[in-house]
Amino acid sequence: MKRGQTTTSAKTRDNPARNLDLELKDVKEKTEDKRAVQYIREKINQLLQVMGTLPLKPEELDDNTLLELDPIGIIAGAFEQILEYLKETNLELRLAKDELQAIFDATGVGLTLIDKDFRILRCNEKQREFLVDGNADDVIGKYCYDVYCNDPSHGNACPAVDTLGNGRGVTTIEAEMKGKYFHIITTALRGVDGEVAGFLKVFLDITERKIAEESEARQREFYTRTEKLVSLGQLSAGIAHELNTPLGTILGYSRLLVQAKDLSSLQQERLEIIAEQAKKASNIIKQLSSLARQSIPVAKESLRAQDVNAIIKGVLKIFRGEAENRHIVILDGLGDISPLRIDDRKLEQVIVNMILNSAQAVRENGWIRIRTFADGNFVKIEVEDNGPGIPDQIQARIFDPFFTTKPVGEGTGLGLSICSAIIREHGGSIDVKSTEGKGALFTITLPAI
Repeated sequence: MKRGQTTTSAKTRDNPARNLDLELKDVKEKTEDKRAVQYIREKINQLLQVMGTLPLKPEELDDNTLLELDPIGIIAGAFEQILEYLKETNLELRLAKDELQAIFDATGVGLTLIDKDFRILRCNEKQREFLVDGNADDVIGKYCYDVYCNDPSHGNACPAVDTLGNGRGVTTIEAEMKGKYFHIITTALRGVDGEVAGFLKVFLDITERKIAEESEARQREFYTRTEKLVSLGQLSAGIAHELNTPLGTILGYSRLLVQAKDLSSLQQERLEIIAEQAKKASNIIKQLSSLARQSIPVAKESLRAQDVNAIIKGVLKIFRGEAENRHIVILDGLGDISPLRIDDRKLEQVIVNMILNSAQAVRENGWIRIRTFADGNFVKIEVEDNGPGIPDQIQARIFDPFFTTKPVGEGTGLGLSICSAIIREHGGSIDVKSTEGKGALFTITLPAI
């Protein structure tokens, strides 16, 4: 045995307490090394996991190698790689967002993202063009029914109500909003929990198609009415010619007999009735003759530039006295309009008929409003009243010859038909809007010079 070994062994045997301390220190150091290795390995694996890399395997780096590594340096390097990765990812996300925003704005339909409380999260430029007023502030965060519908509360007619309720998409065939027509599609937007968090609302503008369809329908109606008018005009001309002479004879002789001095009061009363009824029949014949004349196109030489407001003022001046007696208020709002190329006598006939028609509707203690205004290349004349209105089911027939809702003996059903024919002669149109119980609004549209 060597001398050194004997000495050390001897020392150890001679000092057992010191030997125990050394052993405990060695165990402690080994335990701390294991903990340090385990900690370093766990943190490195966490960083690798964040970076999307597989964790280290025990055989890839043994414990001694891990202890010799610089943990702070490793972490700093890992964070540097993470930051670089985040920068690249952020750039990709920003580019993707810009691409989606460009598509969102460039699409030809209106798009709006709305939360479940009906607040607007985002809308594209086309949607703003469709339904956002030009002077409106930013619409984000506002209620969609306030911005798009001018309605203080959303109703059950809104397709989004069903979408929020059952999570299914809804398509609306046709909806009118702010004077435009749309196809509307709603699709549910779901949160991370799968619950409906809002909806996407798509607006497809069909206004031009709707206007074209209405124009085509009006044109078909115009041709149908024109054919009927021509046929009735020819028939009316024949009837008027055949009846005018005998009615004139009856009326003339009845007036002569009324002047006779040897008549009893009863005879005179009956002759006056005959004369009055003959006069009514004569007026009907005149209307039939007028209807017959409307089937003939207006002569161009009779059309001259006329001041429509002056014609209306003249009619109102005549009618105001009768209106006061019947407690009917006449309101006028004559705007700044250009002269129209018209036959002034025929337009005056139309205005008289329209006002009389409204006066008969309101009877007493009502009001009639007449106003004029320019609308692009057209001038519009509106005659409105607060009478009982016109039921929906007969609005399409009120311009037909001989159609009337008045009691027998109070109307012939030719007034509005003649008005419609005169306006069509001038290249215009006459329309009615009415809700039963809430009056009627007649709108005459004539082309400006």
